[in-house]
Amino acid sequence: MLKIAPSLFLLLSVTCAGGCATTVKSRDYPALRERGAPIARIAVAPFEATGRLAQTRESAPGVPRSVATALVARYLSEALAARGIDVIPADDVARALAVESATRRPLVPRAVAQVAAREFGADAVLLGGVSRFVERSGHATGTLHPAGVGFEVTLYAAPGAQKLWSAVFDETQKALSENVLSTYRYPGGGMRWLTAEELARWGAKETAEKLPVE
Repeated sequence: MLKIAPSLFLLLSVTCAGGCATTVKSRDYPALRERGAPIARIAVAPFEATGRLAQTRESAPGVPRSVATALVARYLSEALAARGIDVIPADDVARALAVESATRRPLVPRAVAQVAAREFGADAVLLGGVSRFVERSGHATGTLHPAGVGFEVTLYAAPGAQKLWSAVFDETQKALSENVLSTYRYPGGGMRWLTAEELARWGAKETAEKLPVE
């Protein structure tokens, strides 16, 4: 990737503040606006493989489906916690669901919401699916095939499972020469190629920051 002068970087940052590509597409639902209290505790359900990732054999080259879904769920839990939200991680929720024999796939939002409210005192549950988790080829300094990650999350009220909010992140890292106005957003300012884990962690942080918790 090309280097960018500090003065040009500042100019591009100002320009992008007024109209760069949106990293995360999110949506609020009426039930969120009708809530009379902020969201304080979120239980993160185990994420599932969807789309292209669901069609990939678990033993195929690259990051296994189970690892990809667990990583994205963990990164979102960490990002939400960084915002001051009390988070019940996916491993704890999975154990509670197993006891309730509610581990059928796909997970049923109402069943998860009821367990989360009763077992953890959660006022919302986050369900998610990972559709892409493609590792880059090559190294941080050069690659022909950059990392790509896609996931979708939906937040439901607990215990009633009313849909509150949803978001979609789907990103394949772009080269600085391809789109100079958007690559600065990446960790490292677009000066290196990210791994799939780095891209997923960044996507989780961007997604968590979109969640209206107040």
